[in-house]
Amino acid sequence: MENPHEERQSMLLERIIKNVDLLNDAMVELTRSMAEINEFNQRVTIVSELWEGVSRGSDDSHSSNDAQGH
Repeated sequence: MENPHEERQSMLLERIIKNVDLLNDAMVELTRSMAEINEFNQRVTIVSELWEGVSRGSDDSHSSNDAQGH
């Protein structure tokens, strides 16, 4: 005769294992998504820095022209 507690524990363990597998899959997807977001943010930072440089150069050019009376 089987132990009913052992059978119940076995069922619970199977459920736990299944849920941990699902959690692992979700974490893999989350990690992938975070990597994509980080890459996008790096690109935004680069564009922002380039734009800031262009803007500064434009401001300097306008200031120089104003000082020369252009």
